[in-house]
Amino acid sequence: MIDSLLAVMVLTVLAAAALAMYLLPVLVGWVRHVPDIGSVAVINILLGWTLAGWAIALALALRSVSPATPAAQTLPPGRPWPAPLPPGPVPPAGWPGWPGARAPRHDPPPLLLPPRPPGPWDRADSRDRQDPRDSEGPWAAGDPRAGGSRGPAGPGDTTERE
Repeated sequence: MIDSLLAVMVLTVLAAAALAMYLLPVLVGWVRHVPDIGSVAVINILLGWTLAGWAIALALALRSVSPATPAAQTLPPGRPWPAPLPPGPVPPAGWPGWPGARAPRHDPPPLLLPPRPPGPWDRADSRDRQDPRDSEGPWAAGDPRAGGSRGPAGPGDTTERE
């Protein structure tokens, strides 16, 4: 039991050391704040299994890094500093146009929809509705769709059809 636990611990330490050695160029670049750390990481991860890819990634991580110079605003001699903005709302960002030009209006256009085309909901189908003047419904006597002048034969109809 103790032997297997010791073996697992040793293997874990060896795997961590191998991973740290494999990712050494990325770790060095991260500590040195290399500006292109992404390219170092991509070369190291994708080509690090070859000795040449690992060496290239390490060389990129160890190259000299020029310190960033702080940005300073310089004015020509004899020019005063620009006046600070007055307190109040901040003007909108962007170029407003030529001096004296009126700003364009950005009102949304009116919503104009074309008329709705007629569809099945607009057609009145006489087979599906009943005429209120007709007490017997659409199959009343005299309806031409019924197949004759009197309509279909019903249970009380004793006349012969041709």
